[in-house]
Amino acid sequence: MITRNIINKIANQLNIPALGIAPWPLPADAAQYLTTSKPCPFINGTLPERLTGNTQLKEPRSAIVCLFPYYIRPEDLPTKQAINLPRYAWGPDYHLVIPDYLHRFGEALKTLDSTVAFEIHCDTSPLADRYMAYLAGLGVFGKNRALIHPTWGSYTSIGTLLTTLDLPPDSPSEGSCLGCQRCIKACPGQSLGQRDFGYDTCKSYLTQKKGELSHQEQAIIQRSPLIWGCDICQEVCPHNRNVPTTPIKEFRQIEPHVKLADLTTLTNKTFKTAFGHRAFAWRGKATLLRNAEIIEASQATSAQAETPKARSVQSSNEE
Repeated sequence: MITRNIINKIANQLNIPALGIAPWPLPADAAQYLTTSKPCPFINGTLPERLTGNTQLKEPRSAIVCLFPYYIRPEDLPTKQAINLPRYAWGPDYHLVIPDYLHRFGEALKTLDSTVAFEIHCDTSPLADRYMAYLAGLGVFGKNRALIHPTWGSYTSIGTLLTTLDLPPDSPSEGSCLGCQRCIKACPGQSLGQRDFGYDTCKSYLTQKKGELSHQEQAIIQRSPLIWGCDICQEVCPHNRNVPTTPIKEFRQIEPHVKLADLTTLTNKTFKTAFGHRAFAWRGKATLLRNAEIIEASQATSAQAETPKARSVQSSNEE
């Protein structure tokens, strides 16, 4: 019989630092947590598909939900580098890393019980990852809608092993975030603080949106130096103070900066070869270069505005 102690032991052997069990099927009131009148285009699946996870398993009975931290403390960075990527994209793509861990987890279960069937979910399926992690007792939700773990903060990616094992579920964590509103105030596009997430003014969404952007959208992108994603709501969150460096070895391979000069020389094919293993690559190089041009235009304008001022100060000093 596979017990919770055995589950925890496998997780420890795989160096997965946080794990919980969520019930399956989902609770009867799940729809009220997952429904929105303003769904982001990047959300996978319809509400019915999210409630079922589009699972192909016959009679799944529980979900093993795992957190994979990716935070690197500043003092653990190899050298001081310019940063133009969000923290989750500093290392290899979590869509590639996490399924490998979960596959090994599932195979370890099958070694103990050949009747066990499992299915891997990591962001690209309709399964509601953060809601599953909440049900599994792995954290509370912040005002920025991120899951906050007591040790790893919100700097985690989520992977779920849906399984035919009948495991007793954990209870959702009690309490809430501090409610300081810092993420709401700091958000570049003021996307937070409403009933529905304002994805269409979220910098992270806009840096992934294809095509020409409006002046308002460009202005939002210009409010931080990242050419992909946005970490501001996490950076200002008090729950993310004193977060340890990730124990996941793959996420300790740090490349926080993309050299734009390198991108311009690549074809789409060579770009995919060079960066296909990185989370920022899925939209292609054109989107990255567009974002970089928008940010560089803002920096150039700021520099030009400062130059006359500096000359005026110098002239006054000479007089």
